[in-house]
Amino acid sequence: MMNNALIFLQLMRRDMRVLSREFVGDLINAITWPGSLAITFGYVLPSVGMNQQYGTFLLVGALASTFFYLSLGMGSELVSDFCSMRCIDFYFTLPTSSYRFVLSYRVFSFAFHSVIISLPLLLIGKFILGSRMDLSQLSIIKLLLVVLLSGTFFGFFGLWLAAWIPTNRAFNSVWRRVYTPMQLLGCYWFSFFTGFKVFSYIACIALLNPLTYMCEGVRAAVMGQTEYLNFWLCLAVLIAYTIGFGWYAMHKLKRRLDLL
Repeated sequence: MMNNALIFLQLMRRDMRVLSREFVGDLINAITWPGSLAITFGYVLPSVGMNQQYGTFLLVGALASTFFYLSLGMGSELVSDFCSMRCIDFYFTLPTSSYRFVLSYRVFSFAFHSVIISLPLLLIGKFILGSRMDLSQLSIIKLLLVVLLSGTFFGFFGLWLAAWIPTNRAFNSVWRRVYTPMQLLGCYWFSFFTGFKVFSYIACIALLNPLTYMCEGVRAAVMGQTEYLNFWLCLAVLIAYTIGFGWYAMHKLKRRLDLL
C-alpha cells in the first residue's frame, strides 16, 4: 500500500508539471465554447426577446459538458495508443499491486486535470455576463462535490470507451452515436422539469443519461435547488454510474490489453 501511494504521488507530481506548462492552452480550449454561449445567449439573443437568464443556464451546464468533451479526448488517445505504440505498457511495469492501480491512476489524473480546467469557467462566465449571472444561490461545497464526482465518472467513462472501441477510426462514430444524443438529450439545453412539461413521460428517457444528473446537479449547486432535480439524488445516481462504468472498464481492459 505504501509503495502504491509513493508511485501515485510521483506520477501525479509529473502530471502537475505537465499541466502547469499546458494550462493556458487547455484553458483557452475549454472556454471557447462556454464563452461563445455566454455572449450569444446572454447578450445577442436576449436583444430579440429571449430570456437573458438562458445564457447563465447554458454556461453553468457547460461545466458538466466540459468533462464530457475532455473524456472523449482521453478515450481517443487511449484507443490510438492501444493500436500503435502501447505506451501504457510502461505503467504496467511499475512495481504496483495490480493493473487496477494504473487504470485508476489514469482516472484520477483525468479528474484532477478536468476539475482544474472547468472550475475557472464559472469565474469567466461571471466576468462576461456581469450582473446577468446571479450567483447568490451558489454553494461552494455542493459545487466541489458534483464537479469532483463528475471528473471521476468521466474518467471511467473514457476508460469505458477505450475498452470496447477497436480502432481510432471507429472512434469517429462516437461523436455521432454517443456524444450528440447524450448532449442533446442530457438536459444540457433544457432542464428536466421543462422537458417533462413539453414531452411528458417521454422526457424520462433523459433519466437514463448520466449527463442529466451532472447538468442538473451543477445547476442546483450554482443556481439553487428550486427548478432542478434534487442535488443529493444526482450525486447518488452519479456514484452508481461511476461504479458500473468503472467495473466494466476494468474487466474489459484486462482482457483487451492481455493483462495477467
